[in-house]
Amino acid sequence: MISLAVDSADSYGGGCTTHFSALLLRSLAGRARLLDYPLLVRLNPAIPWKTRGNAAVVLRLSYEGKLSSLLEEAYELARQYGGDPGVAAIEGNPWRPELRALYHKALTAVVPKDVATSTLEALGGLWVGGKGVVGAIASLAALAPGDDHTYELLFYRRPEALGRERCVDSRRVLQVEASLPGITIFNYSPETLEETASPGGPDPVLAGFRGDVPGHLARFSEALCEEPALWAIFRSNQHTDAHAAPLTGELRPYSAGTLELELVEDPEVIPGGHVIVRGEGVEAAFYAETGVLNEASRLLVKGDRVRVLGTVRKRRRGVPVINAEKLWILELAEKKLELNPRCPRCGSRMESLGRGRGFRCRFCGYRGLEGKVTISLRRALTGEFTPRRLPNLVRPPWRRAQREFEPRTMKVEEILGP
Repeated sequence: MISLAVDSADSYGGGCTTHFSALLLRSLAGRARLLDYPLLVRLNPAIPWKTRGNAAVVLRLSYEGKLSSLLEEAYELARQYGGDPGVAAIEGNPWRPELRALYHKALTAVVPKDVATSTLEALGGLWVGGKGVVGAIASLAALAPGDDHTYELLFYRRPEALGRERCVDSRRVLQVEASLPGITIFNYSPETLEETASPGGPDPVLAGFRGDVPGHLARFSEALCEEPALWAIFRSNQHTDAHAAPLTGELRPYSAGTLELELVEDPEVIPGGHVIVRGEGVEAAFYAETGVLNEASRLLVKGDRVRVLGTVRKRRRGVPVINAEKLWILELAEKKLELNPRCPRCGSRMESLGRGRGFRCRFCGYRGLEGKVTISLRRALTGEFTPRRLPNLVRPPWRRAQREFEPRTMKVEEILGP
């Protein structure tokens, strides 16, 4: 088995690493067989120099030629395609402990290039290229046996359609969703009922439909009102919380993971509707655009214990800030409310006459020195909360992990068309 990984074939001006990988597979048809679906591997979403989604693609191949020849062929084609690509390859078992550790680090931290390259070289692997080298090497050990995984069916545009508005029928997407079992993931917005499968950038992707069962995803071709040039099915770590490892030690900028905190004060709503939640020595930001995630953060109170999944940005007022992607409620503090007492004559809520002067009933005229009444509020906040638009790696609360996968030899034509 040869594992061949490509990253950063895209650029800010266009292109897509998955699209390039599909074209590369097409060129290898007849000379190689797939031992798995092409793997779409998402890495640390906090990396600021990523082009768009910080994704690499890995091809696990049965290939009889030289490893170095395959590497050079892939790199030359990637250079012609565009971007600043990196290509990496290794023979045999790609899930060796050193590469697995590198993969997990690339999900949650910044990996220096020399660390990635020296790790691969020590195991006999090869690499070539520019800024995409780190992502390519780190992704080689992704999706090991037992890893949670999902699938994505990607459709690509014809060259003459580039620059025009994509045509995906939201109504038809909803109809397909309604006809399928609950195995699809965020192909439409439940708030706006609009499809969310088509991107908005200059890349050649027409639409990408995600789910847990690859066979069902083909139904979404019925929602395309633009003829695609090409399609491909990928297995992926998308929507698996693969980056949800605990953040430990110093919270460094551009790291990702989970952190448990206890609120030291009630949340602060700042201009724009964003919410700042403060723990001991750390803040978590819940942006207005995240919808229900932002709304849930507003219901927290001092003393609540929560777990936050997110990415660490530069310090604000000397304190590290986590941009929240997900929220778990661990333990709720008791929330109390002080109310004016009820009138002992008629039962109406009385009004205060001022500090130390007691209360008066507006309805029957009773006056008294009764004190305020303290009550405990029942709080129903529980479970997990995610943003309105689901980030690539974040697992929706209703989705169960699927870790079983039966590898098999596949012809390129089985996962690539037409």
